[in-house]
Order: sequence, then C-alpha cells, then structure tokens
Amino acid sequence: MQTATPTPPSLGMRKLNPAGWTAASILRLMAALLTLLGLAACAHQPTHSKPGLTTPGVHPIAPTQEQYWWRACFKMPFDDNGDPNWNMDLLLADQVVAPVLAQYAGALPLWRFHRRAAPDAAGHQFSLLFYTDPNTAGRVFKGLESSPVVAQLLQSGDLNQLVIKCGYRDLTSDLQATSDPNWEPHLQKTWPYFIMGVSAHWLALIQSFGEDIPLQSETPSAMLERYGQIRQQISGVWQGQGQHAYLHHLSALFGYEPMLIQKFIQF
Repeated sequence: MQTATPTPPSLGMRKLNPAGWTAASILRLMAALLTLLGLAACAHQPTHSKPGLTTPGVHPIAPTQEQYWWRACFKMPFDDNGDPNWNMDLLLADQVVAPVLAQYAGALPLWRFHRRAAPDAAGHQFSLLFYTDPNTAGRVFKGLESSPVVAQLLQSGDLNQLVIKCGYRDLTSDLQATSDPNWEPHLQKTWPYFIMGVSAHWLALIQSFGEDIPLQSETPSAMLERYGQIRQQISGVWQGQGQHAYLHHLSALFGYEPMLIQKFIQF
C-alpha cells in the first residue's frame, strides 16, 4: 500500500526527523553510547565492526560489505576582519547534514563533526566524517550536494565550496584512522564512539534551542542570524554549566582519576 509523501519542512526550520529522530531521541542516543563505553554491562548483543574489535554499535554493520571512512568538507570564507562566521557551522549541521543523517542513520555506524578555522590553506572548514560502505557513502554525498540550502549559501557567497571525499587519498577501513596517531592504540580504536555521542549532543542542543527561536525569513542572512542566537545560547551552556555537565561527569566515568594537563588549553 502506498502512502502520501509528507510535505517537506521549510528550509529554515528543517528538523532531524525524517526517520523519527528528535532532539530528545538524539540525546538518548548520545547517553546510550557514552554509557556503553563506560560500563561493562550491556543490554543487547554487541556487533563486530571489523575483525578483532567488538564494539557497542547502535546499528549493525553488514558483514558482507566493507566499511570505510569518508569525509565531506564545507569550506567557508573569512569576513573582512579575518574572522570566521561560526554561525555557519550550526546552520550546516542542522539544515544540511541532519536530514541526511536521519535518512541513512541505520547504515552509518559511526559519524562525527569536525570544526576548525585558522589562517592557513584549509581556512574555515566544517566537516562530516562517517564510516559506511561505498554505496551508502555515495548516497550521503548526493544528499549533501543536492541540498537547497547548500545552493543558497553558494549563491550568497557564505559558502565557498562543498568538497566530497575530502582529505583522504586512500580509503581506509581502520576504525582508528581518524583518531590522533599519538594516542594509545586502544584509545584510538574506541574514541570514534565517544566523539559521535558528543556530536549528536551538540546537534541536539542546536535543535532544542532552535525550537524557541523562530526564523524571520528563509534568506541566508536571516538563517545565519537565527543560528547566531542559537550559538549564543549553546555558548552560555558550555561556559556556565560545562564544568559540571561535561567535565565532572566524564571524570566520574573514569573514577575521578587525576588527568595530566600537558599544555595550556582554553576551556
């Protein structure tokens, strides 16, 4: 039986819900991932992501299809003062990436965001990294490229370029391939599950605060203004409650052991 296709939401208020995901469900996903990392007990049978590693994957990895790391990079200009527009990262995450994540959630056992801005060749860049088979990767890239928001931002000059298959000359199926090679090997291999949970939480914060901040129009400038207001709210959470909500509870998972701070870092 065929059912009518629902009318897609407007560009400025698109939510991570094509597959039934909501901000609350993303938070529950993040909590589940971190809990499974920190505790030995497990409520379901773990799946094998590759030989020699048993991981608490939320979505089973098809054993007949080889999985690889893929990356899509959104490259953005600096303003006249040489500063990045950080609002763009939130807009891209919610309006462009989130619908694609929701559509292919069951085929993406690992994914994460990466944000950076520096006066170098890479410049201001927002990236989606994900671990899946080549067929699914092609569909993810196509979904990103066909986003009407990407077309708007390219036309307005707020986005310079969307680069698919960004940064990797050779395909790699090693789970630790996107981790810091200087880390302890077991940390390298398991860290992708941690950062996926953090990325899902950050996206959920964007969407949760966005429920209280209506969009005035669907122009790029109006969308960027809205996500600027959302970013201010998230920054307030990080600055005012991050010590307890994030650092304290991470410390608790690791038994309140002291941590060596090897160099100055701005929290």
